[in-house]
Amino acid sequence: MANDNISWNLEDFVDSLVVELDKTRETLAIKAINKPLTYTVKDLAIDLNIFPTFDGDQIRFTTAQPGQEGASKVNIQLGSITDQQVRATTKMSGLRNDTKIEEIGVDPKTRNKLRKMGVNSVDDLQQIEKKHVDIQRASDNEIDYKTLANEIQKSRRGQTPPKVSAVSLSIDEQNRPFLHVRGENFSLNPKYPPVTVINNNLAEVLEFNANELKILLSKDHITQTESELIMTFDPYTLVKMNIRL
Repeated sequence: MANDNISWNLEDFVDSLVVELDKTRETLAIKAINKPLTYTVKDLAIDLNIFPTFDGDQIRFTTAQPGQEGASKVNIQLGSITDQQVRATTKMSGLRNDTKIEEIGVDPKTRNKLRKMGVNSVDDLQQIEKKHVDIQRASDNEIDYKTLANEIQKSRRGQTPPKVSAVSLSIDEQNRPFLHVRGENFSLNPKYPPVTVINNNLAEVLEFNANELKILLSKDHITQTESELIMTFDPYTLVKMNIRL
């Protein structure tokens, strides 16, 4: 019955189809590493009688039974494609250092919108940023770029957490005691200076970089043999440890 039909937007239909084709091309890029000639068939045409359905996000097909009327005819033609052609037109997916969009905690609506724009990873997003493209404007303000950027920074921090290797007590040129904390991945973003607290008292940071931290000590900090040290290096990182002074 006509009343059972569901209307759909042509733009969404094309977007869905292109996304599926992109997935296939990315798979071919990986397969082409070991299979220089992806298809050995020169030309192959297939006619399918199907009932297509579209839910606004995905296209699904049901094969028509013999003699069943009302089906649509789809013609599929396959041709050969070499590894050189795949590499020249396709970005390799699944790289170890590349974070996928679904791994950074964005909502499904944003993820689908980015996917339709060809953005499947953080690296894809960075390449677009280098071209000075405003993702938020390009998506008709459907993507909150500030929230997206925050999730990306959080994900990157999770991949490079701070590591403390040594803590020692030292004296500076003015004979002031300070804690010398050494390690890795401390301050990765200059816009976020580290904040330190010793025994619930704020402590001044004298110097810092990605591998070391010098914390000035006062009489308020040295109140007991074992003290609690808390260090925050950015909005996504907090290190808490006990030290003996």
